[in-house]
Amino acid sequence: MKDTPPAELLACPVAPAGFPEDATATIPASVRAPAIALATAYAGLTLQLVRLINWNAPGSCR
Repeated sequence: MKDTPPAELLACPVAPAGFPEDATATIPASVRAPAIALATAYAGLTLQLVRLINWNAPGSCR
């Protein structure tokens, strides 16, 4: 790579805190399905970003 990206673009993503394990909720299917789709997309994008950062600076993100 000719130019190194700025440091803020090479910062490893930090996962947000998840839902509390001791809480329960009833979520209608019309809300649950899009929530799962958003979480799945977020996970995929995070993995893609980690792979890109590690490609540029191997071993940066674990």
